[in-house]
Amino acid sequence: MSYRIPCSPVVAETEEKKSRFICWLGPVGDKAAFQQQLDAVRAQYPDATHHCTAVVIGNPSNPEVMQADDDGEPGGSAGRPMLELLLKQQVGNVGAIVTRYFGGTKLGVGGLMRAYRGAVGAALQQTELKPFVPLLQVQVTCDFSQESRLRFLAGQHQGTCEDADYTDKVSMQLKLPQNHWPALKEQLLAEGFKILTD
Repeated sequence: MSYRIPCSPVVAETEEKKSRFICWLGPVGDKAAFQQQLDAVRAQYPDATHHCTAVVIGNPSNPEVMQADDDGEPGGSAGRPMLELLLKQQVGNVGAIVTRYFGGTKLGVGGLMRAYRGAVGAALQQTELKPFVPLLQVQVTCDFSQESRLRFLAGQHQGTCEDADYTDKVSMQLKLPQNHWPALKEQLLAEGFKILTD
């Protein structure tokens, strides 16, 4: 199943009964990168009441990592609704951090759920999303005379040539979108390139 990922981070602010909710939402590749972003947000808003989080790494239908944190809010009132919205919208490789400044009026669990979900929803509306296309890595070997042709063909299929190794032949690692591989593979085999890994 296809899913979407954010192109770049956004920040959106919403208000609920004088409480401010500031949502950072952006692309995340792993838990360590998300933790760095959370540390940066905490440093930016050191006097905030809460920094609630939700993160989805991988396909939202079957994530590699999926976690939520209420950061002191009543259990299930913040992180969970944020996470559920990201999953429902089929957004992956994404993190959301909602910073709350308490406005003096208690919102109750239902009010908190609406406010945190609303903050993430506002950020999602501002976010440019693109379809996620998995990349494939393939090892290809050729003669020196074929190297420029290999680079040209890879480029035509939105691929890149990396880690070239020169011995009596040229061995290169190709990275390209998975859906482009069948056509490129057919072309490479027809022109006498040797595919080492597939």
